[in-house]
Amino acid sequence: MSQTIRVEICAPEKLKTEFEAQEVLCPGEDGIFSVRYGHTPLLTTLVPGVLLIQDKAGEEHFFATSGGFAEIEPEKALILADSYEAGTDVDEERAKQARERAEQRLRKPEPETDVQRAELALYRAAARIKAAGRVGY
Repeated sequence: MSQTIRVEICAPEKLKTEFEAQEVLCPGEDGIFSVRYGHTPLLTTLVPGVLLIQDKAGEEHFFATSGGFAEIEPEKALILADSYEAGTDVDEERAKQARERAEQRLRKPEPETDVQRAELALYRAAARIKAAGRVGY
């Protein structure tokens, strides 16, 4: 029998989402990392990307996250996201429009364009599109 890890995803003004999972793939600042039962304790930052959870039945759940923190313990993964959205809830057309606006700002930046903000908007939109399309890593 495989052991599972308890996953909790939290964000301000959003109900907590919980799973018993076989594995969690997280978008860390230094790259994608995998968490399974027995993982070494870890506190790390997250970047905009897709959080992929394989639940205890083997079903995959995709979430777009906009960054935050992950606190990993041997039996639990706590994801403290700035915001998150289930891939099944993403308005893909709206996300594509947001991606296009961000790309346009980056292609032809105006003097008042906040390039870093436009890049983050692009990363968030890309994460939402991937989560909606059930695209993992």
